[in-house]
Amino acid sequence: MKNPLDSPIDLAKTADAVEQSWSVGRDEIEERALFFCDASTQSATALASAAKALGIDDNLLAEWSAAIAGSDALGLALRYDMKSIRLYTQYWVAITARVQSGDRTTFPLYRGFKSLTDGLVRRDTYMCSPVCPPSVFWPPMADGFVKFNLDQDQARAVFRDLSAETAIFTQTDGGGRKSWLTTVRRANIDRAALADWLAPLAERAGGKSIIDAARSGAYRRG
Repeated sequence: MKNPLDSPIDLAKTADAVEQSWSVGRDEIEERALFFCDASTQSATALASAAKALGIDDNLLAEWSAAIAGSDALGLALRYDMKSIRLYTQYWVAITARVQSGDRTTFPLYRGFKSLTDGLVRRDTYMCSPVCPPSVFWPPMADGFVKFNLDQDQARAVFRDLSAETAIFTQTDGGGRKSWLTTVRRANIDRAALADWLAPLAERAGGKSIIDAARSGAYRRG
């Protein structure tokens, strides 16, 4: 029988991109590996096989497979402690076409299908607000910084290049849970300044790895 731990290793060899991701909560810092592929039959088969080996819920896997139609990229996120696995679909090309036609209404950018080791499942839809101004995306970011003792003035300096053109803002609704996500990869961000600003996280278990990654920009592209 195939060892489930071999699945992430196999994906890392075949994925178009592999990145690290962290979620900072009140009680823990959750660290994940993210595997991304362009949407294709081959990549869908590889991700489904890995998810199956890692124990994803069968019905959830079927829902993800049905959501692939119309997507342009697929992904799998795995917690380092193996407590959850999530499959993604992305619809960036569809949103780009809508914006180019003059339609800037909200539209799903990602759909997530999460399976936890305790048997619970969660379905999330990440609704994108295209060309979203700072007046919309900055307030929730600032509120989050306060919760984790991250300096507001430093934050404004670190993210000064964020604008409607460089920020990708989504709001997530699923299972009674609401959250937000601002993707900043298109902005010009000074990594040393980012790491210095994140210094308070060093006091938390796992925080140093976030700071180190921010400073180095460490990730792997396939």
